[in-house]
Amino acid sequence: MELPGFLDQVLLLMDSGLILRDAFMKVAKEYETVPARDRGFFRGRVLDIALNSRRTGDDVIALFYDFSCRTDVKELKKAGNFLYENRNRGTEIWDRLSELSEGLWQERKRLCLERMRIAETKMSFPLGIMLISLILMTSAPAIMQIT
Repeated sequence: MELPGFLDQVLLLMDSGLILRDAFMKVAKEYETVPARDRGFFRGRVLDIALNSRRTGDDVIALFYDFSCRTDVKELKKAGNFLYENRNRGTEIWDRLSELSEGLWQERKRLCLERMRIAETKMSFPLGIMLISLILMTSAPAIMQIT
């Protein structure tokens, strides 16, 4: 769920003139300011990747690609593969990364709408029971007066 926001942050930093690696490191540095309990799994892993890259001198995009390959999330694998393959392309990467980010936002929106529909379906049964009980409560005095 945090991947589209991460990609948007990288895109904004790249649009302001940073290269991909520096944009990634700047976003990870921003994640350092978030308290550890509020970071979440993805942000924590991005921060770990950046710290590991600083410590060992490895390419941060290659480490992100390795992380994405080890996960079971197809969107993360797609983003990691895309960043790894296009890390040396310069400005050409911006348009394609923007399309990828927009696709991830659309997928996230679709999942939210699906969850909303499921919640509506789950709530319809209790609402039906409430309607029946209201009908019985309002019609009971009239039925009692007739008899």
